[in-house]
Amino acid sequence: MQVRYQYRCDVEYFRAVIDRQYRQGPWLFRLPVQFGVIGLACATAFAASADTSMASRAVLFVMILGLVAAVGVWATKQSLMMKFRRKPGFGAAVAVSISDAGVEVDGNQSWSKLEWSTYPAAVRFNDGILLKRPRSIRWLPDSAIVDGSAAEATELVASKTCLRHVR
Repeated sequence: MQVRYQYRCDVEYFRAVIDRQYRQGPWLFRLPVQFGVIGLACATAFAASADTSMASRAVLFVMILGLVAAVGVWATKQSLMMKFRRKPGFGAAVAVSISDAGVEVDGNQSWSKLEWSTYPAAVRFNDGILLKRPRSIRWLPDSAIVDGSAAEATELVASKTCLRHVR
């Protein structure tokens, strides 16, 4: 069995990569939660030290919490996107084939064939599969399948890696 994907490594693709990476992790490591906790600490410190009325402290608390959370999430996603844009393969078309033999990637003047042991874990989302290895991931969106089906891809990945489902 072989499933082929073809997609372009552009802004939309990397937005999905960033989203899926944070969604598949523990709840505490999700960006809004992380920056919410940081915002909560900052807002508490500022509101507690403010020499104003209780209503003014409450407004200050909410404003700081919201600002830290919103700006933190936005800045993190933007910095990750800038990192991806600097990569030589940004904007290039990529073809990925998964089979019993492994994962074959053909893109931007490079070709590699990786054994399944390279990706010991995977996560199945409603719209694709995230292959995971230490310090690296590969997002395979169902919409990019050109040969095979999402069910075949799921079955193959489940037989070769530790696959879990995230809804």
